[in-house]
Amino acid sequence: MIDVDSILLRRKPSYPLSMWLKDYNSKKVTAEEAAKIVKSGDRVFMGGGTGIPASFATALGKRAGTVKDVTVYQGYAMGLYDYMKPENRESFHIETMFVGPMERVCMEWKMAHYKPMHLSDIPQAGLDAQCNRVAFTATPPNEDGFMNLSCFGAFLPRKEVILNAETVIAEINNNTPWLNSVDFLVHVSEVDYIIEQDTPLFELPEIPITDVEKKMAGIIADLIPDGATIQLGFGGLANAIGNLLYTKKDLGMHGEVVTPSVMRLVEAGVINGVKKTLYPGKVIAAFAVGTKEFYEYLDHNEDFLFCEVGWVNTPEVIAMNDNLVSINNALMIDLTGQVAAESIGTKQYSGTGGQVNFVHGAKKSKGGKSIIALNATYKDKEGKLHSNIVPYLPLGTVVTTSRNDVEYVVTEYGVANLRMRSVHDRVLALINIAHPDFREELHSQAKKIGWI
Repeated sequence: MIDVDSILLRRKPSYPLSMWLKDYNSKKVTAEEAAKIVKSGDRVFMGGGTGIPASFATALGKRAGTVKDVTVYQGYAMGLYDYMKPENRESFHIETMFVGPMERVCMEWKMAHYKPMHLSDIPQAGLDAQCNRVAFTATPPNEDGFMNLSCFGAFLPRKEVILNAETVIAEINNNTPWLNSVDFLVHVSEVDYIIEQDTPLFELPEIPITDVEKKMAGIIADLIPDGATIQLGFGGLANAIGNLLYTKKDLGMHGEVVTPSVMRLVEAGVINGVKKTLYPGKVIAAFAVGTKEFYEYLDHNEDFLFCEVGWVNTPEVIAMNDNLVSINNALMIDLTGQVAAESIGTKQYSGTGGQVNFVHGAKKSKGGKSIIALNATYKDKEGKLHSNIVPYLPLGTVVTTSRNDVEYVVTEYGVANLRMRSVHDRVLALINIAHPDFREELHSQAKKIGWI
């Protein structure tokens, strides 16, 4: 039974919930009409991923030259809209909660600023943004007039954003799956304008798996016991790990994002959640990204429960799952265990995301493990090989995860368990999983520094 009063935040309808159609039709506008509501100096919250309303975002970009100093709050855009382009900098500026490929480009153009945060901080970020306009993608209403914020609903915290906005714009897309979630529901009565459009949702094709990722996946799979609850990200390594879990039994899932790899494991019965200590039998997530087939699979699928990210990613909530195994990527690590997962030097490649949330949660979980995975090497523009395990991180590099919290570190050459180990011991352990060509030099530098 849904507690309607807890969902209706902005205004209560003056009609029975099921009599929403007249209200809905009275609010219909074109994307261009909705975009004209935005004035100079406005602050517009548009969420992230497939939750960014495509036709409204396109129409907003066309307002360039007619408005000034409009700030757009978003994260992980999956399309490059005109409001993001450098020729329109007088009209628009972007504040981003996460850094994906589009945000990296915008930051190079000086069109976007990254707001460092954990994913669990998104609700607070939404409140602090104080946006007067909100626009989002949603499903068509159900029989009671509720729309569903769907795959990236967690990037648009209802209480913190919709409740305080002057104007709320819903872009209804028939291709958007209805996710099993109370947190993602918005009623027709709570919005001011409605746009209808049927463009396909942005898809994230499955990234090819490299040989290095296959090797790391084999090592990581051995660290996952039967009955564990796992957190996987997305990308080649996550897919490679997923491919090696079919011999496991009774796995659970609690993570910020789910992908087609998780879908296949659920369909195979590998992820069934029967051993979970928090919401047994349910895949818990905040976001979903993948292919059209995956979106269709999630539609009204009650094996999954989507919740707002401020809850999913809270370490104390994560720790309520016994035997929680978190798996996250890194770009580089120093010999004492400091993890760089978002920048090298001053170059921002990604955001903090949920890595620290899940490292802390796994650490608190009974029987939990946190795993940081990275390639042992990288090649520069000239093709020269360099180690990703280094004595010191390059100047300006952001430390994402403190060495105090790092546990298992995996490269294609093995695994180092740093939990409660001395600096001396962890230095030796990390050298042991570095590329063989760099081990002697790393040992020499560590000795010179005085660590060994």
